[in-house]
Amino acid sequence: MSVTLAMIVISVAIYVIINFIDHSDEKSVLAIKYGAFYPPKIEYKQEYWRFLTANFVHVDLVHIFMNCYALYYLGGTFFEPFLGSLEYLYLVLISGIFSYLITYMTSKKEGRYQNTITLGASGIFYGFLGAIVTLGVVFQGPFLMVLKQFIPVIAINVVFTLADKNISKTGHLGGFVGGVIAMLVLIGSGLCVY
Repeated sequence: MSVTLAMIVISVAIYVIINFIDHSDEKSVLAIKYGAFYPPKIEYKQEYWRFLTANFVHVDLVHIFMNCYALYYLGGTFFEPFLGSLEYLYLVLISGIFSYLITYMTSKKEGRYQNTITLGASGIFYGFLGAIVTLGVVFQGPFLMVLKQFIPVIAINVVFTLADKNISKTGHLGGFVGGVIAMLVLIGSGLCVY
């Protein structure tokens, strides 16, 4: 569970810095300063590392709690032990990067999103959901049971995603697609065998 714990520690550290240590500016500006996803920084400054760092930036207590809980519950207790640390890290990276890649592509297409700040590890959580769906479809058996157990969680998250205008729908969709792709690659390469 070392990868999961590292992600949680990094997320909490950045949350603490933004909320309790660095008082140099408002939270949205500090979020950008500490790695949040902001399309102009990608387009004009070529700060491509934000596709990764934005996953660890949170400014709201409920947001960080929910994301860290999801990382721990689904990542730390299921995927990291099941896949092993390196393959799990691959799943996390692909899910997180795809989350912000789809968000960036949407911001390029829809100008109204160009100046939107996006942050948080929700895309990684949706990557886990995409990976569970993939395991359930490909291997069935016990993974289909796991998938069935998570159907209420998936349904609740989809409803919240669609209902709340402040939630990045593209980020969640991108994370889900990234999780599916990452898991298909792991299965196809023989790194995820059941």
